[in-house]
Amino acid sequence: MSARTLPRVTFDTKQVNSDDRFETWRGILGVTHEIGSDVQNFHASLTSTNLGAMMASEMSASPQSVARSPQRVKSDGLDHIVLHLTSSDFDVEMGDARFHVPAGAITVNTLSRPFRRHAAPESGSLILSLSRELVASTLPDPEVFHGTVLRGGFGHLVAEHMRMVVQSAHLLTASEADGLSRATAHILAAALEPTRHQIAKARAGLETAAVVRCKRYIELNLTSPSLTTEAICHNVGISRATLFRLFKADGGVHSYIQAYRLRAARRTLAAAERRSITDVAHLYGFTNIAAFSRAFKLKYGISPKDAADHHRYRHDEDENVFNSIFDAVTSLK
Repeated sequence: MSARTLPRVTFDTKQVNSDDRFETWRGILGVTHEIGSDVQNFHASLTSTNLGAMMASEMSASPQSVARSPQRVKSDGLDHIVLHLTSSDFDVEMGDARFHVPAGAITVNTLSRPFRRHAAPESGSLILSLSRELVASTLPDPEVFHGTVLRGGFGHLVAEHMRMVVQSAHLLTASEADGLSRATAHILAAALEPTRHQIAKARAGLETAAVVRCKRYIELNLTSPSLTTEAICHNVGISRATLFRLFKADGGVHSYIQAYRLRAARRTLAAAERRSITDVAHLYGFTNIAAFSRAFKLKYGISPKDAADHHRYRHDEDENVFNSIFDAVTSLK
């Protein structure tokens, strides 16, 4: 059984009466920001996944202004760091400063500092909200980067990472989400302080994120005959060389997939519902039954036939320990 993935929450103003849409929307975003817009024909949608120390969201909306007034900052005491990958140009005011942010750029804001973004539409804008504690683990004073606009080089890198996080967040388990959140903090630190030390950490963070995506793809496609290295590379967006390097510690990607399939096969064989060894082998991609039996016995020291003896293993303490370990390991991609 796979570890439980994170829930994704979606709200669309189409769900409420047209006269109440803007007020309903303002009530949702008003938890953290002051929102302004033309209430006529207003529409908006927001999809979010809570990863613990980070929230990943995608937002679309009619032209709206977004602000954190000095009074709001003082009253609510929030200090999250927010990355906003904009889908439209907009102007921002921060104190006496005013600057323009082009579409496709990323703004970095801390909720502990006031700002005002002039009205602009949203169309699939991406937002990552990170706890200050998470960001401060790699950037001791994240507030100094309030108002930073990321573009070019590292801006593109962070943008691609944000797309991956928002698209895949709901497929992760809690333990995976924690690792991905920490990886995101390192990537952000490298973008804001591109020192050799931070860049090395970001590379490790990117590889951690890539491994999570690869292993999640393998788990979701474990019984698919199209689970190949080419499919993994295509769906995760990495090269074969990178894929092989990422799984070197696991004995190679093919070894990892076979070991995962053998674990799943053993659980299936020991389950209450009896299934033939041939059916189980075919279910997990083993077309040669003899080869499956050899690999199974080499790994576990027993034959698939013995593992299929439900009465022998139903109350077996070692099997219960195995199941617990399997659940824990498969939740730590």
